[in-house]
Amino acid sequence: MLTLLRTLTGIAGLGALTIGAIWWLQPETAAGLLGASLLDGTGRSAQIGDSGAFFIGVGVLLLWGAVKQRAIFVLIGGCLVGLVAPGRILSATLHNGAVTTPEVVVECVIFALALMTWFAINRHRHQV
Repeated sequence: MLTLLRTLTGIAGLGALTIGAIWWLQPETAAGLLGASLLDGTGRSAQIGDSGAFFIGVGVLLLWGAVKQRAIFVLIGGCLVGLVAPGRILSATLHNGAVTTPEVVVECVIFALALMTWFAINRHRHQV
């Protein structure tokens, strides 16, 4: 079970790394993948810089944690992804943002996966 969880977490990390790289190299494509519009001016700079950094950071944490069995990195990466869901919900309910249920579900699944992987790595370390 640990191997499966680590593999799935690593795949999630690779996916996040890929999206981050696309934000930095082809931001129009990245925005399209996420159903967003590319902003203008300083908004574009913030959007590309922040989004790319977020996805690359999360990707490194999830992938590194899964490969090296570093539970805390998996947990931190998963929590960052998990925190996006309440932000989306607040956006939709308080700021006239779009309801993005499929994205919230994916974020919750990745968060749950990270929690399960964190738990499994810790359990494995205490058994060895």
